[in-house]
Amino acid sequence: MYGTHWIDAEKLDGWCVSIEKVVGGFIWLGFSKAEPWKMLCISADKTTIFDCNSGTITKTDCAYDEDALFALCEDLKDDMITIAGQYGGSLPQTSPQGDMVTNECRNVFEYGKDLVRERVFFTSADGAKHEIYEGYTPYIYGFSHDGNYFVFAHDGGVTVLKRKVR
Repeated sequence: MYGTHWIDAEKLDGWCVSIEKVVGGFIWLGFSKAEPWKMLCISADKTTIFDCNSGTITKTDCAYDEDALFALCEDLKDDMITIAGQYGGSLPQTSPQGDMVTNECRNVFEYGKDLVRERVFFTSADGAKHEIYEGYTPYIYGFSHDGNYFVFAHDGGVTVLKRKVR
């Protein structure tokens, strides 16, 4: 853990933490295209909508297809939300504004097992590169469709960053 958050966002000048939440049994998440500040989060226990602007989380119902990687939710205006998580799918690794996220993986032998450790780097549109995470492979990370939100999910929980209004 970095400081008070699961990722090190302190040096990301144009971003702030919007939501940080423990999600037990995390499975999938996906950003709405019609309402890009809303993110669907599917866990083994429940399905919720994260309002990444206000920081609120509300329970919802949805249907999802793990093979086709999409979800339908009456509480979101999208017809289909593309989902991604620890079992597949992906999120955009670059934002329309020019930010990007990259990683470096390395195999380690720890606790009598071969494990993978990953370093995740966030590069701002101005070229400033910062390591935001170092640890075991996270579930999923990437940008919303409009690039104003960034999500990072791992076994500790979900962190959502939002772009600061300038």
